[in-house]
Amino acid sequence: MHTIFKALAKRAIHFPEQKALISNNGHTKTIITNQQLLYHISTIGSFFKQEKVQCIGLFMDNCAQWIMCDLAAAKLGITLVPIPLFFTATQVEHLISSSGVEVIITQPLMSGILQGNPLLTIENSNIPLPIENTVMLRVKLSKAVDLANSLKVTYTSGSTGDPKGVCLSAENIGAVCDGLHLAMSSMAITNHLCVLPLATLLENIAGVYVCLLHGGAVITEPLMALGFLSNAEFNIYKLLEKIELYQAGSIILLPQMLTLLVHSFNDKVLNQCASLQCIAVGGGKSSTAILQQANLQGLPVFEGYGLSECGSVVSLNLPNQQKIGSVGKALPHVSVCIAEDGEIIIENQAMLGYLGELEQPLECINTGDLGHIDEDGYIFVTGRKSNIIVSSFGRNISPEWVEANLSSSAVIAQIAVFGEARPSLSAVIFSLSNSIIEINKAIDECNKFLPDYAQIRQWVKAVEPFTPNNNLLTNNGRLKRLNIEQDYQTQLAALYS
Repeated sequence: MHTIFKALAKRAIHFPEQKALISNNGHTKTIITNQQLLYHISTIGSFFKQEKVQCIGLFMDNCAQWIMCDLAAAKLGITLVPIPLFFTATQVEHLISSSGVEVIITQPLMSGILQGNPLLTIENSNIPLPIENTVMLRVKLSKAVDLANSLKVTYTSGSTGDPKGVCLSAENIGAVCDGLHLAMSSMAITNHLCVLPLATLLENIAGVYVCLLHGGAVITEPLMALGFLSNAEFNIYKLLEKIELYQAGSIILLPQMLTLLVHSFNDKVLNQCASLQCIAVGGGKSSTAILQQANLQGLPVFEGYGLSECGSVVSLNLPNQQKIGSVGKALPHVSVCIAEDGEIIIENQAMLGYLGELEQPLECINTGDLGHIDEDGYIFVTGRKSNIIVSSFGRNISPEWVEANLSSSAVIAQIAVFGEARPSLSAVIFSLSNSIIEINKAIDECNKFLPDYAQIRQWVKAVEPFTPNNNLLTNNGRLKRLNIEQDYQTQLAALYS
């Protein structure tokens, strides 16, 4: 993190009036210059010192205040815990109690959500910070928590259980920033539009920190204004309007957002995206067909790979170093190797540990992802180690591979593939189309690009989308396969009878 604050200081000296943050809440547009950003970091830091806080929760929509509070805490070495807005009341309580959050920084209009949570005990509320539209709530601590040297605790969840707190040091985060900055050094300085929630580590580090380090301005608007209609619905046209409005140079998208962008492509969209120099895509495996189509459309899409346990980004394709279908080469700060069973292992960039498991320093991270590295050093992710399907014909099949191919269809919004110990694969598909003929046609078209043993032979239509709210999707967007299979077990079994 030292490199970031050194860069911010240089920006303030040499370009004091240059824009650092641009924020619009729908009513007011705020511009924070380089000089003002340093001033706000200092004044917010003084407030934190006065309040004697050591662990802060941050519960806010995307805005400049989120970024300034985050940087002020980092400057002082105070542990910061982003609270995802989509967490349930129970998950928020678990996050706060397990990490030892003493105070929560939020917006006045959002403080009622926290105060209305029956699982939280708010001792003092709506204490104003020395920046507009920002207040602090002090919560009652249930127990002291050993945070070691954690600068940030980011919560991730597997397929079951409570969210897990990933503890990252200043060195972890700084290494990712420096690695990305070095890898992107040949790219022009651009303004970055934050599309993902700032509570998402990928946006927080690869979006905000790297943009500030690189010399650009960070642009924020509320998530709904950018196109987030719910946890499972996204309006790509709203995002395109904002890209054009701000002439954004870079954005980070999830695979489904990229699919929506590619499927909506026309001359108008091309003009709206004319300012973009980098569309980074991560958070899951993208369809190779969609990546190839984006490339043909002239969209500057670059797929990357990473995980919270390694501080977010591990590898990334770049303009002068790209191989579609791969997730790029490892960044300079990290080493990647492949175990004998095909698992991807990350070395030299391990988290401090999970909360409650900080006693033993980690030397490497076993990702649970399967893949290979080609002769040119490009990393390919082929699936999850734990999700491998073994058919009744003895074929090992990664469901993510099949799902990535079928999710490239405009008709198929979401898909979960099954077939353990079965002669062929089946799927649960959520589609906005009510036409069985149309869905079958889409499946047949995608099956042409898969070997016979990996083709979808039968399917069940999902009654609703997979979301965190119905417990069919994790909070970071991964399928909860066991839950989906359990919900549709009768229909899936009937397919083979």
